Amino acid sequence: MNRIEKVIKRINELNLDAFFVTETSNIRYITNFTGEDAFLLIKGEKIYLIVDSRFTTQANEEVFKGVTVLEYKPPLTEFLEKLFVKEKIHWLGVEKNRITADLYLSLSGIPFIKVAPLNGIIENLRMVKDAEELETIRRACEISSKSFEETLPFIKEGVSEKDIASELEYRFRKNGAEKTSFDTIVASGWRGALPHGLASDKKVKAHELIVMDFGVFYKGYASDTTRTVSIGEPAKEDFRIYEIVREAQKLGRDFVKQGVICAELDKKVRDYIDSKGYGKYFIHGLGHGVGLEIHELPFVNGRSDIELKEGMIITVEPGIYLKDRLGVRIEDTILVRKNSGEVLTKLPHELIKL
Repeated sequence: MNRIEKVIKRINELNLDAFFVTETSNIRYITNFTGEDAFLLIKGEKIYLIVDSRFTTQANEEVFKGVTVLEYKPPLTEFLEKLFVKEKIHWLGVEKNRITADLYLSLSGIPFIKVAPLNGIIENLRMVKDAEELETIRRACEISSKSFEETLPFIKEGVSEKDIASELEYRFRKNGAEKTSFDTIVASGWRGALPHGLASDKKVKAHELIVMDFGVFYKGYASDTTRTVSIGEPAKEDFRIYEIVREAQKLGRDFVKQGVICAELDKKVRDYIDSKGYGKYFIHGLGHGVGLEIHELPFVNGRSDIELKEGMIITVEPGIYLKDRLGVRIEDTILVRKNSGEVLTKLPHELIKL
């Protein structure tokens, strides 16, 4: 089944009259519409993409076959009320964790509408990627990896973290990316202990570890990679910590395959780091899904009972963070196969010494 068929089948299983979609990435997944402002109504076999006049032409040019574009004039609620009457809609599903409070209240205020808030309906379908999605994510990973390799010669003692991030992001654009998939992280020395240490004015020094976490969007799909590098040889203890993370990340990569439970994958890696005495310094989940959003289902942590399936894309990104001293993280974007995981971010895992 294609995406539209899968969505229609799932919505019809919910025993609702219709389902109303507000999340931009879910709308793009179903319709191929790339605009930032739209709504979607799924009723039986009908899919209505609802836009204002700014996006009518774009929507008609982009949407998949089977999607009907409707142009509305504000106020939106009045337009929707008339559409609900025409389509004989009474029970309306909405995206509980995606819809704004204002729109939820407006829909609930329509006298004949009963709103049913639901979570993860489209997101669960998005977890397994189709062939086109996989090819696009593969290309996003190629762009980010190539850009990183081209940026390495620029990293020298005395260069600021911000300048390194700017050089990397320039390479992203030059190599075909639309934009970064998140704010680029360059965190050197003691700042590496900040898992989300965005690039600062701090200048990098010789022998300290530099955590670089980066990604791009290409045709709407994301990549996500982290590598830790050093200028020259790091201290022996710092290198020992790096090697612990490298081995832990390898254990995670090698454990990825269809049928593995996300919590089991997280535990596999976490137990190894704990056995080396650094368990309390691994302070986040092991990974997450990647696709139309940089963080999406499945989340790979100790609370997730989701079973990996062939075609899912996840990250494996263990780290050790010692406050006021250093941080180490290694991350790959990985395609789940039947018997293994395929690493899409093809960069060295050994410490890169510049």
